[in-house]
Parts: sequence; C-alpha cells; structure tokens
Amino acid sequence: MQSVFRPSPPLEPILTTHEKRELHDELFRNRVLVGLDLSGADLRNTRFEGTVLETCNLAGANLRGAQFIRCDVRSVDLTHAELGDNDFRGTMLVDVVGLSDEDRSLIHGAGGAFQQACASLR
Repeated sequence: MQSVFRPSPPLEPILTTHEKRELHDELFRNRVLVGLDLSGADLRNTRFEGTVLETCNLAGANLRGAQFIRCDVRSVDLTHAELGDNDFRGTMLVDVVGLSDEDRSLIHGAGGAFQQACASLR
C-alpha cells in the first residue's frame, strides 16, 4: 500500500498580533496547547510547567528567559526563535524543527532532552 503525504492544515490564528506581544511573564501550568500559532510571540520569561506543546508554531518567538519545566514538546517549529537564559529541566523535545546545533546544545545544557519520533514500536 502506498502512503500518501497529507500536509497539516494551517494553524488557526487564535491570538492577534497584539495579544502575542502581551504573553511575556505568563504562567502556563498543566496545559495542553495543540496547534497554536505563537509565531513572533513575546514569550520572554514565560513559565511553561507540566505543559504539552504539540504542533505549535513558535517560529520567530522571543523565548529569552522562558522556562520549560517537565514539558512535552512535540512537532513544534522553533525556526528563528530567540533562545537564551532558558531552563528546560525535565522537558522532552520530539520532532522539533528549526533549531541550529547551537540551539540544541543550549537546550541540552539547560536540562532538555531530544528524542526522535518513532514510526513504529517494533
């Protein structure tokens, strides 16, 4: 059987550009964020704790000082995201895109771990 590639539907713009600029210093605790477009968002010093981020767009987001504590980050776009002074303790990143080797090293050094997506458990 031939598999057919089906692109993901575009993310629904739930937040306005202005709202994305007002997210800094927020707390997201025990949340499930799926398919959220946070591209270009100001997430400086935001704390994500026990949160799932799946198929979210964080391209171009300012993540300086953001903390990801015990999070599950899957299929997230981090292209051109600004990192620095972050905490990724206990956070697993799976199938993320847009990270340079330097970014991956920074995340690993801040307590994050990377795992490749598994197509099969066999």
